[in-house]
Order: sequence, then C-alpha cells, then structure tokens
Amino acid sequence: MGFATEFFGFPSGGAYVKQLKRAPLTWVERVFKVRTFQEQEDDRHEVGEMKRCLGAFDLICIGVGLMLGAGVFVTTGAVAANDAGPAVIISYLVAGFSACLSSLCYAEFSANMPLSGGAYSYISAVFGEFLAWITVANLILEYILANAAVIRGFSPYFAMLINKAPESLVTATANYTLDWFAFGWCLLLTVMLVLGTKESAMFNLVVTIVHIILVVFIIIAGLVKSKPSVNLQPFTPFGVRGIFNGAAIVFFSYIGFDAVATSAEEVKNPKRDLPLGILGALCVVTICYILMSLALVSMVPISALQEAGSFAAAFQYVGMDWARYIVALGAVLGIITGTLVGMFAVSRIIAAVARQHLLPPFLAKVHKRFGTPYISTALSGVATAVIALFTSFDELLNMVSISTLFAFWIVALALMWKRYYTPGSNGKNALMAGQLLLLVGAALTFTIVYWVMPDSYIGMIVAAAVFVLMAFTLFFTGRQGHRPSSYSVPLFPFVPALSVGLNTFLLGQLDRDAYIRFGIWTVAVTGVYMLYGSLASAQHDKKADRALPTNGSTLNDVPSLPYSAAAEEKGLVAHSKAMETAADATAAKP
Repeated sequence: MGFATEFFGFPSGGAYVKQLKRAPLTWVERVFKVRTFQEQEDDRHEVGEMKRCLGAFDLICIGVGLMLGAGVFVTTGAVAANDAGPAVIISYLVAGFSACLSSLCYAEFSANMPLSGGAYSYISAVFGEFLAWITVANLILEYILANAAVIRGFSPYFAMLINKAPESLVTATANYTLDWFAFGWCLLLTVMLVLGTKESAMFNLVVTIVHIILVVFIIIAGLVKSKPSVNLQPFTPFGVRGIFNGAAIVFFSYIGFDAVATSAEEVKNPKRDLPLGILGALCVVTICYILMSLALVSMVPISALQEAGSFAAAFQYVGMDWARYIVALGAVLGIITGTLVGMFAVSRIIAAVARQHLLPPFLAKVHKRFGTPYISTALSGVATAVIALFTSFDELLNMVSISTLFAFWIVALALMWKRYYTPGSNGKNALMAGQLLLLVGAALTFTIVYWVMPDSYIGMIVAAAVFVLMAFTLFFTGRQGHRPSSYSVPLFPFVPALSVGLNTFLLGQLDRDAYIRFGIWTVAVTGVYMLYGSLASAQHDKKADRALPTNGSTLNDVPSLPYSAAAEEKGLVAHSKAMETAADATAAKP
C-alpha cells in the first residue's frame, strides 16, 4: 500500500477525481452495501491485529468503570426530589430492565461478530454501509463530547476532597473557564491507552475495585443512618408517571455497556467472555444503583432532598459531614475510569471505520509493539482534551445521549431483521418488514401520546396493544433464516421488540436541542460520506475485488447477507473455533 493510499485512501489525486465523477452511481450502489463478517475480518488483518489480552473479569471492570461514574452521586437526589420520590428505587429498576434488553442484543451480536466497531460493525452487516456510517459518526461525536463532559467534573470533586473552592482549580478568562486538570488528565489517559490495552485495563481494574469499595461503604453508611418508616412515606408522591419520568432520566446512568463490545478484538475468548462482560457489568451497576438510591431516600426526607440532592449533602444532613470526602473520592475515581474507558471505546470505533476507508485509513493503523490503534487513540484523546479545556460541563451535557439511544434502537431492530431475513424470499421479507414498521409505528405512537396527550389513556392502550400484537405476530409467523451458533438472545423476538419500544420512548424524552444537534451533525457527516467515505470505500473494495449490488438494487436484492447459514458455517463458526483454541492455548500457559 503506497503512502497516498495508506493516508488518504486513494493512490493519487487523479484516482479521487475519477471516483468523484462517478459519485452518483457510487452512492446508489453503496447505500445498502452490506459488509460481511469475512470482509470485516479481512480489513482487520490488513492494518494489523490488536493484542488479545482481556478476559471476562477485565470486561466487567471496563463496563463498570464507564457506567458507575460521578453522575449517580447527584442525579439520584435530583430525580427523587423532583420526579419519583422514594420510588426512584423503582425508576432505577425500570431503567436497568431497559438497559438489560439492549445489552442482550449487543451480547448476541458481539459473540457472533467479535469486531471492535461495535454498533457500526453490526449495522453495516445488516442494513448496509450508509446507515451504519450515520450511526457511528454520531456515536463518535457523542463519545468525545461525553468524555470531555465527564472529565470536566474532576475539578469540582477534587476541590471538595482537598477543601478548596472549585473556582480555585480553574482559570477564568473573559470568554472561557479553562480547566487544566481536565486537559492534563485527558493527555495522561491517552498516553496510557497508547502504551497498551492490558496495562490500561489493569489500571482500570485497580481503580474500579477501590471505587466499588467506596460505593459499598456509602451504601452501608447510608443504610445505618436510614429511617425508612419515616422517609419512605409516601413512596410514590408523584404517581406512576413520576416513576417512568425518573426512569427516563436515570437511564443515562446505564449508558456505557456498549463500550465493552468495542473491545471484541482484544478479548481472548469473545464467544464466551463478551456476553459475560456485558451482562456482568450491567448486573453489578444495577445492584449498586438500586442500593445507593435506597440508602439516600431512606436517610433523608424529600423536603431535604429538594434543597440539596447530592450524597454529600445527605451525609451532612445526618451529621456525617466527614463522609463527603468519601463521596468526593468515589466521584473522582468514577470520573477517571469513566473517561479512560470512554476514550478506549471511541478509539476502537474510529479504527474500525477507518480500516473500511470511510475515514482516512491511517487512523486504523495498529502499533506493532503495543498492539493498540495508536493514531486514532492519540487524535481522539487530544480532541477530548481540547474540548474539555474550553467547554463547561453543562454545555457538553446537553449535547450527548441521543446518539447512543439511537444506536441501541437500531441495533435491536437489526437483530430482528438479521434473524428473520432470508435472501431471495422477497415476498416474505416484505411482509416481515411491514410487521417491523408497524411495531416501530406503535411504539412511536405510544411515545407521542404519552408526552403530548398525557391524559389520553385510551390512545396509549391502543398503541401498546398494536405493539404487543405485532410482537406476537412475529413470534408465531416469522421464520428465522439464521440462528446464531453461540450466544443468542433469550425470548426472541420479545426482548429486541421491547428494546425497540423502550428506546423509542426514551428518545421521546430528549429535548428539542438534542434533535437539532443530531440533525445538523447528520447532514454534515452525510456530506462527508458523499464526498469522501463512499468513494474511498468503493476504491478499497475495488482493490479487494469485492462484489457490489447492481445499480438501483435494494437490500432485498443483495445476493446474500453475512448471516446466511453458509456464511456462518464458513466464517463465524470457524472464527469461534479459532478463538476457543487460542483461549485454551493461553490458559494452558504457566
């Protein structure tokens, strides 16, 4: 591969101009161009392989490290005071159930397609390149913004820990509040991630274990000071609607388990360890959230929570002012691990997209010594550091979450399409597509009625009935064209169907600004795809001599999808066996 091809994706400027001249034809050809598992595997081998060094316990710590951050220390009190009351405990349970549905879908995909692209790899293998690009481009932006938002929380909690005013740790200028602690931590964590995944995972493991010990202490101390007979009454002061409103807010505390899927190419035995890591991390975090919320609302009455909803204020209320240092330390550790894992995830996603030439391919290069995608890690880390230096936490927080929810929604939909789609059976596929559209339409109708006409229970009941009817129709009439060889979602299709419904509901909870940001960024990245990504990807496939759909074709016209039985037998099963053999060999070493 020449320098120009390696850096830009084209051997010369003339080759780019030639592709640009046939751009309209290329766009038509590639909108539904699916990338099979084998194609994505070939791309992985082309740029270098990452070191397989992670086990199930490492993955659980990665997931916990990202999810169990500082947000829970403040969000819980605010939701209890303004939305759910003591029933915030149920809100966390409902949100955890919703996250569990999405995690089960990710677990099936990750076990059967162990690739570092996460949602991008799954969507591109089912719905095609363009929709996968739109999803992943929004995810990349959201991860970078979220990482910057998380690390901006370091200075206030560190100031609490050392008895300083938060303003003393930042530099105020006429237009910006510069946070050099956030900037420095981003650069330090970036260097750590470049030097090796195992080393970063070990650091995350140690910090996460200490963090969990502090969380357990907070739970025990809170329960010791609890007065449930007084403070838990009334349990649902805002009614059932308050519980679900609270669930929609605290759900964002669960975002992060998808980062575990991006480590697939660095896992010793992905077929076994990825489902364990994803589901294990979610279970640990859910238990911690429920017990922490129980401790808080049992310790402090609602009237006190309305004045200051944080755990630090709650401990001060019950005469344990010293415990605020424990809270601050726990928050600081959660911020560090959350930023570390978030930066780890986004670098893997960028590398996966770049090796398929939707981004410049040099971003996918893997360091020969360290076994990490060092260029994508360095560039995304520096971008996070610069944003965190100049932008406040509140400004960043309003711009995140929509992309992750959209990815959860479309991955669940992709799982159902993948299971039911049968190449060549256009009539059956059209019927199944209609059923899925009705399923999504019913969920959307329920969400609109819930938010726009909150007293229209008949509308919600009808929409929910149509949703349930479509799910049962798929169960009884849908014929699965593919069954995974390893882990599979239980209670199919009800689990992914419920995931689609709940994520539709949660998407409806987001404000107008989130959708404006999503729309503007989507238009921008569509332009990037049309002028670069689709052309470079077509050039890459042409060099690899890969077949494309004919002009004007649709997804149903593609001769075969990656999930046909033949593809699974040749690719996925062989890969799983190879991973098991490698895992056994690793385990046999002294």
